[in-house]
Amino acid sequence: MDGETSVKENQKNFDRLSNLPDSLLCKILSDFSTKESVSTSVLSKRWRNLWLNVPSLDLDSIKIRDDVFVSFMDRFLCSGNEQHLERFKLIYEVFEHDESRFKSWIDAGTRRRVRHLDVRNELWDDGLVKMPPSLYSCERLVNLNLYRVYLDHHESVSLPCVKIIHLDMVLYDGDSTLETLISSCLVLEKLTISRDANDSLEAVCVRSQSLKSFKIDCERYEIDGHVVAIDAPRLEYMNLSDHMSENFIIHSIGPSAKVDIDVLFGVLYAEPLEPDDSSKITMLREFLTGLSTVSDITISFDTLNIIHDYCEMEQLPQFCNLSYLDLCFEDTSWEMLPTLLESCPNLYSVILEFILLPETEQVDLSLVPHCFKSSLEFVELKTVDSVDMRKKERPPKGVSSKMKLAKYFLENAAALKELTLQRCFCNIIDQIKPIPRRSTECELVMEY
Repeated sequence: MDGETSVKENQKNFDRLSNLPDSLLCKILSDFSTKESVSTSVLSKRWRNLWLNVPSLDLDSIKIRDDVFVSFMDRFLCSGNEQHLERFKLIYEVFEHDESRFKSWIDAGTRRRVRHLDVRNELWDDGLVKMPPSLYSCERLVNLNLYRVYLDHHESVSLPCVKIIHLDMVLYDGDSTLETLISSCLVLEKLTISRDANDSLEAVCVRSQSLKSFKIDCERYEIDGHVVAIDAPRLEYMNLSDHMSENFIIHSIGPSAKVDIDVLFGVLYAEPLEPDDSSKITMLREFLTGLSTVSDITISFDTLNIIHDYCEMEQLPQFCNLSYLDLCFEDTSWEMLPTLLESCPNLYSVILEFILLPETEQVDLSLVPHCFKSSLEFVELKTVDSVDMRKKERPPKGVSSKMKLAKYFLENAAALKELTLQRCFCNIIDQIKPIPRRSTECELVMEY
């Protein structure tokens, strides 16, 4: 009896669903994968071709036999249906790539004024998939996501609604291809570029009056003088993760941007910055000056090693807007810590991570930075390894490096409210607790 009731209830729900207009049913089906949407065609005569009017296409050709995939794409995109597409996502892997047929599919998507276009090329043997010219005049497109495709240069680009671009391992026919694409998207807000080792770019020029978020990472394996230049006065977030480009030029970024920096400026691993390399020093000076207005910055230990060498030759600019600082030091480069903090007069919070911090270190921490007197309220200290195992000699006697760091902040930071210590400090926490605190409001927090 319960089974009969359940069948009747399901029939009632199906009848209720079938009473909805086709437009609403298609909108509901657009929230499902294309495979699931097509499977509804067996429900009844009315549903047989309903999937053709669903305003989205989400298909993975890897999971479908090639002939079935091609036939389906032709029917869905080349049937003469001019209804607008909200989403067109294609994971493309076929045994034999037909360039003209692929072009017809993308042309159909752009003709139907797609809003979200996501194309992933998964062809074997690095097969080349070229995006057609119609891509550059898709006037309703908002989100563009491309993986391992090839982009030609077009003088005329009209993408007035594009706000998000993600280019992953994309190949270009020259620098101007990428530069024109970016500068022609007049409302672009978010740009992510993951570079391929053979993408043919010598300079990445990001010029945008609307851009708010920019991220670049590079998998190049040879330093070849490449340039990354940013002119984006409204930029709120920037992430540079590129060990192979040599020159980084900041013409403009937002006045209170958040930035993550992991770059080498063309300096080889373990090699110091040479004092006679005037062009490199000038570039570093201009780069750091370009960052001097940011409010939040994270710097990798590779980049800090270069800045450490720079500090021995030139003075750092003042980072007067900087409130949040996250630094990772390697070996003895943390001797520059007081100098770095002195260049941040209004610092509010700092996170310091130390890699291979020796058990004892003769580092001069006598300089008390300006931020200690009034603004620095939160400090977090953490180390990856408390002893440098590469050194065979027994550590000399003296004040523990970790102890020295804790004392530095507790005894000098007048506005400090919280000093957080990671579990690597647990072996000396009983020695740290009695240290006199300059700030009466300071709390000691252990994170295990």
